[in-house]
Amino acid sequence: MKIALDLMGADQPPGVLLEGVYRYAHDHRDEDELLVLVSKGEVVRDSSSVRVVYCDEVVKQEDEPTVVLRKRNSSMCKGLEMVASGEVEGLISFGNTGALVIGGVAYVKRLEAHIRPAICVAMPSVQGSTWVFVDAGANADVDPADLLDFAAYGCAYYKSLEGHDAESVALLNVGKERHKGSKLIQEAAQLMADVPEFVGFVEPDQLLLPAVNVVVTWGLLGNVFLKTAEGVLEVVKHTLKDISQKGLKEKIGLGLVKGSLYQTFKKFDYRTYGVSPILGLKGNVLKGHGKSDPEAVYNALRTGKLLMERNTIGAVKEELVRWREKRSSRS
Repeated sequence: MKIALDLMGADQPPGVLLEGVYRYAHDHRDEDELLVLVSKGEVVRDSSSVRVVYCDEVVKQEDEPTVVLRKRNSSMCKGLEMVASGEVEGLISFGNTGALVIGGVAYVKRLEAHIRPAICVAMPSVQGSTWVFVDAGANADVDPADLLDFAAYGCAYYKSLEGHDAESVALLNVGKERHKGSKLIQEAAQLMADVPEFVGFVEPDQLLLPAVNVVVTWGLLGNVFLKTAEGVLEVVKHTLKDISQKGLKEKIGLGLVKGSLYQTFKKFDYRTYGVSPILGLKGNVLKGHGKSDPEAVYNALRTGKLLMERNTIGAVKEELVRWREKRSSRS
């Protein structure tokens, strides 16, 4: 399998990300060929399973997303063109999210003419089970039919990860009661009413509990939730660090629960999966966290390969048909 990696434009320098690439290449030698896309200023060594593709431009984090349409010789564009041409099975990028979404639509193309791509994120619960969150940042505005499509994406991604069908899908809302929520939420719920997996609404404070398999929202709200959750986790870590510096008694107390705390934080570590697919496109385009370290890169490749092997895009097509056939006309 050939997988392209755009290592430019991330928060980390390419050399840090390459550590994860070479570790993966060592563990999967003779299985996969990795095409590393970097700017000409970088020095990268080829190996039996790592091939370097040098590019003239970089899509930076601070760039306007539409710049991807002009920087045709950037690492991101080259990777997207490889996916579109079939030269590689998929692209993993750790760079500008908005540019990757716009570039995916421009070069790889949508599954259907008017469909909206969405970012699907595998999320943990306190019990350790996995659930899927859609959309995590691709769309600031949507209509009710888009949210129904996002539910199909989430079910396809969940099945690819877990190996079995999702049993429950919910819309993120301010309350569980049927009358609550905006017109958008209410109309989306009506469209989904006749789909067996749809269980109604879920509130933000319930998301990290094993309530449902798939949670659907739109990119603006989804991204706010994710960044808030990341911020809360950092606050907890800093608070524990401050407590540990207060005195011997506090250090001993934290020492007694250090192992349990580590396991708890590990559940909520984005590096566990390392990558999130942008579904709704004709090819495999996957987004890694901008802060990714070697472990996250390694897991991004591991997860990306799994999704490609299990034909997640094919599963999306099937789920879209099923959800639309069940779609209620009560809107």
